Amino acid sequence: MKRYITFTVSLLLIVLMIFSFTSCTKVEVEDGAIIAVFRYGDVDISEPLTYEDSKVVREIFNGKYLYSDSLFCGFGEDVALIINGDTYCIACDSCGTIYDIKEDKYFELSDKETEILHNLLGKYGFIFPCV
Repeated sequence: MKRYITFTVSLLLIVLMIFSFTSCTKVEVEDGAIIAVFRYGDVDISEPLTYEDSKVVREIFNGKYLYSDSLFCGFGEDVALIINGDTYCIACDSCGTIYDIKEDKYFELSDKETEILHNLLGKYGFIFPCV
C-alpha cells in the first residue's frame, strides 16, 4: 500500500511539472520596426524607435515568461510599444509590468530593466508615472 501511494504521488508530481513547463510562454520579439506610442495630457507621440533603441527593447523583452493575472497597474494603448503589429502596454504607474494585448498576458521586468526602458522612452517624450 505504501508503494502504491508513493508511486501515485510521484506520478502526479511528474505530470504537474510537465504541465507547468509546457504551458509557459515566453516573449519572442522578432526584428522589425518598433513604434513608441505615448498619449498623455497634451503629449501625443507616435514615433519609430531607432535601430539601437529597438535592439535594447528586444533584449529586455525577449525570454520573459508570460503569465495571466488581474493587475491594478494602469495599462492602455496610449502608453505602449507596437512591435511588428503587436501592442505591448507599459504600466503607467512606474512598475515593471508589461501587458501583451495579443496574448492577453503580462510579463515582469527587473528594476534595472524598467529603469533602462523608462530612460530610453524618455528620449521620445514619455513621462513616468503617467496615471
